[in-house]
Amino acid sequence: MQHSIREVGGGAEITIKGRLTFAEAHLFPKVLAELEKVGKAKWDILLSGLDVIDSTGMSLFVHIYDAANAAGTKVVIRGAAGPVREALDRAAFQTLFEFQ
Repeated sequence: MQHSIREVGGGAEITIKGRLTFAEAHLFPKVLAELEKVGKAKWDILLSGLDVIDSTGMSLFVHIYDAANAAGTKVVIRGAAGPVREALDRAAFQTLFEFQ
């Protein structure tokens, strides 16, 4: 998993690329800590470069949801496609996040 975070208009844009699976889960607390330090207005999560996600990877998005909900932050998932989008749809993530 590769990621980058940048502040955008009082919020943040996070790009996640590669794989988000059990093997990468140990990296995610650092990502979430970085995300919580930037703007809280809105978090855009860009997934167009995410190739693989498993159930552990999807559970990490629940941590994002919890942190955003606690901070009153809107989260938008952008660019999820193919198997990644199918997995998120099967898990009914559209009930937690806005997809664009």
